[in-house]
Amino acid sequence: MSNDAPTQTISAILCADWGKECAKRSVYIADVAARSVRRVSAQGWTAGGVLEEAERCSAGGPVLATFDAPIGVPESYLAALGTLSSEPQPRDFLDLVIRARSMPRFYDASLDAKDWSVDRPFFSVPAGEGGLRSYIDAAARHGVNIYRRIDRSTGAKPVFVKSGIPGSVGSAACALWQELAPRLTADRAFRVWPFEGNLQMLLQSTAVVVGEIYPRAAYATALLDEPVASRAPLVVAKTDPHVRREAIEVLRAARWVRWLRVTLENLSEAEANEDDFDACVTASALLRCTLDRSPLSSPQLECAMSEGGILGTGSVNLRLPHSTFVVAGRASLPRGTAAQTIGSRVERARREGTVSHPAHGRAEYPCPIAGCDKVFHGSRGGWDGHVGSPRLHHGWHPELLEAEERKRRFEIEFPDFFK
Repeated sequence: MSNDAPTQTISAILCADWGKECAKRSVYIADVAARSVRRVSAQGWTAGGVLEEAERCSAGGPVLATFDAPIGVPESYLAALGTLSSEPQPRDFLDLVIRARSMPRFYDASLDAKDWSVDRPFFSVPAGEGGLRSYIDAAARHGVNIYRRIDRSTGAKPVFVKSGIPGSVGSAACALWQELAPRLTADRAFRVWPFEGNLQMLLQSTAVVVGEIYPRAAYATALLDEPVASRAPLVVAKTDPHVRREAIEVLRAARWVRWLRVTLENLSEAEANEDDFDACVTASALLRCTLDRSPLSSPQLECAMSEGGILGTGSVNLRLPHSTFVVAGRASLPRGTAAQTIGSRVERARREGTVSHPAHGRAEYPCPIAGCDKVFHGSRGGWDGHVGSPRLHHGWHPELLEAEERKRRFEIEFPDFFK
């Protein structure tokens, strides 16, 4: 039942945008009974602080405490770790986190692929072409694929990358795992999904359930009104303050917010910085799933031993090509209020692959690869050279090195680009 909306009533959902530094962390809460989303004010969030806040909120029912950091490792990595010594393979990811406390180099990032090892998996991607590829190859020589299945499906970066490429998540993972490790005791008041059971079972038996979130997998659920089957993953350039402001305006005016009578608070903070933005939008998306009983997860992308899963992925169609959130005025589309135009802007761009320019009628073709800002003006000319270069899209199929292979994959994944 892990892909179904839980029958057990969730009292609240805490969404923590995470990072290496405590000052860069932000927490928003979705209060299910009150149908509201608001910021939880605190300085210097820690994992323990989030769990304590979750326990305080659990008087009215079970609470989800979610973190924007990987909670899981590739299946092949856990298997490879078991071959290192006479010690048995870790039972699961949680056992690995506990054991890592006695592995002195585990969290130290290597700077050269030749230094990569199973007992020192984290790394910083060196500058220059082929940096990530060198680590992919180094890990492969140990029988390790550094991507989880859920990473590939959502366009997320590998768990072990601490720095060197945009969107790296390794530093957040290291910080979270080290903070959780001493709390993974037998008598703890929380359980970790999906390693200790499916979501429904955990909500029925535990006051606090910890899970992983990924804001990019939640953007579409918060900002688009389409049904799940036609809700394509959405890319939002959250580092741009203009994009954040319009995205929050779209969220404020979304039809689902009115239908479900949801109150959104602290939106000015969400507009002000990307940490609050991600926590707010993800809390909104998970509240929507809970209220309208949309699936919270994708069981085919869950692994209860090693890889884990991401809450929110059940309410977006990951098989569809990614769409890009387009700012009114910059999108070269007729102006209007954000609430009036977002559905047509994003859906039209996804469906047709083009945006018409009102000034001179030229067509624009945005690259549909997640995280890419490239737009082809007037025609699609040059698309083949663009997608054929691994350097331009570090996270999109880095295992494909030949230009022809990459072009074929692009044609398969993004057929609407050519319509």
